Amino acid sequence: MNGIKKDDSFNVKYTGKTYDIQDFLKNHPGGSNYVDAFRDKDVTQKMLDNHHSKAAFYLLREYKLGGRDEIKNEHTEDLEDIVDWNKPMFGQVASLGEKYYEWVNSPVDRKMRLFGHPVLETLTITPWYLVPIIWIPVAFVFIYLGTIKNAQTYTEIIKFSPICGLSVFFGIVLWTLAEYSLHRWVFHIVPSGKSKMMIIVHFTIHGLHHKVPFDSRRLVFPPFPAGLIAAVLYYLYSSILPQNLFEIIGGGTLLGYVGYDMIHFYIHHGNPNVGSYLYVMKRYHNQHHFSEHESGFGISSQSWDVVFGTLIKLKKLAMGIRWTTNCTRNKIK
Repeated sequence: MNGIKKDDSFNVKYTGKTYDIQDFLKNHPGGSNYVDAFRDKDVTQKMLDNHHSKAAFYLLREYKLGGRDEIKNEHTEDLEDIVDWNKPMFGQVASLGEKYYEWVNSPVDRKMRLFGHPVLETLTITPWYLVPIIWIPVAFVFIYLGTIKNAQTYTEIIKFSPICGLSVFFGIVLWTLAEYSLHRWVFHIVPSGKSKMMIIVHFTIHGLHHKVPFDSRRLVFPPFPAGLIAAVLYYLYSSILPQNLFEIIGGGTLLGYVGYDMIHFYIHHGNPNVGSYLYVMKRYHNQHHFSEHESGFGISSQSWDVVFGTLIKLKKLAMGIRWTTNCTRNKIK
């Protein structure tokens, strides 16, 4: 079976216009193998029959041959006309007012510049590998400090190890709750169009990720703001948790955070095996991004979505999804 070369075009037609979606195949929420059979064909009826989201129709504009154009359906307004993508975005979003929330949840496939100053811009861009390089050593330092506080000899350390292990595990569980809580009640707070400050805060901490979900430079949390959150958590832990255990629990929380950020990066850019845990979480997170913004707040786990009633129920599929640009000629069922 012939695969699609990376530099090949993958043209489809929608309402008589041609779109080259080759660059989108690896990111398509439904997988590249589900669209493979539609190369050089009309997808108008198929998109309508499959109830594609408003975000899907909006995103399709990015790939029109000759430049963006209106998609003639019920969602016709092109919101990119209200900003200038050639200028830093941070100084523009506050002026969007009531249009902001609709704009930020209308995804595009491009890179975004936040600040004009190169130092500030650099602080907002984070390669994925910086997260484990920075935070895993810090986590183990906390665990070490907490351990020697409780057990200073080898024999005492051996006896203390079950408590240490449980404390680390408890810290990881605490992170999953923090992950859900931050994502739902902080990152997804709907800013009033009248509050420029709330728009800026929402956009900076999470809105930009929904606007440019394929920008790999902005998929993990930059170290500086992460450090501020870590400092707040350290203060809270030292205030409310047992003094002999809070550092170990804090180390577990940091390990949970590293796992979360690595999972988040992978489910955006990886191609997990069909039926695996990460496969399910990738489908789940895609639903959150492109269809159900007010549900599915768990990234590393669905557990708290179950507890708080925000679980997204994934549809059963005729065949497994593959997120790869090397599509095989699978028949769509």
